Amino acid sequence: MNIHRFRQACNSLLVGAALLAASATQAARVETAGPLAAPQIVGLWSWTDESQCVESYEYRSDGTGRVSSGNEQTDVSYVFSSVPVADDFFELNVTIRHNSGGKDCLGQNADDSGETYRVFVHFRQGEDSHLVCYRPDVTQCFGPLYRQALPRF
Repeated sequence: MNIHRFRQACNSLLVGAALLAASATQAARVETAGPLAAPQIVGLWSWTDESQCVESYEYRSDGTGRVSSGNEQTDVSYVFSSVPVADDFFELNVTIRHNSGGKDCLGQNADDSGETYRVFVHFRQGEDSHLVCYRPDVTQCFGPLYRQALPRF
């Protein structure tokens, strides 16, 4: 074997070894990556309805939160699923702990303390907005709600 062919053979072996190592590294990354993380509901979200009434939803990491709708303030507790129930819809179960009264964006002025409800959250545009749906599809939804910066005190 002449020196030129020897160098070609060595270069081919080095390139092949490098590609094999890169493939093995990529395969290891895929195997250890695991399932994708659920979108985060924690934070402050808001939307404005057709009558220009603003609703804000604050979800804290401890499972509590506050909903502001028109003149009404509501303290809630919630459980947010980390696994989608269907086609990227995440279940959100809410219990109303305390209602301050006042007219909400629907024009209602009722104390609904103690009531519970279940909705399905569908994240859009890179998790910075979502729809709130009454079923795990987009036939009965409101929003989109947009992530807001939390006020700093």
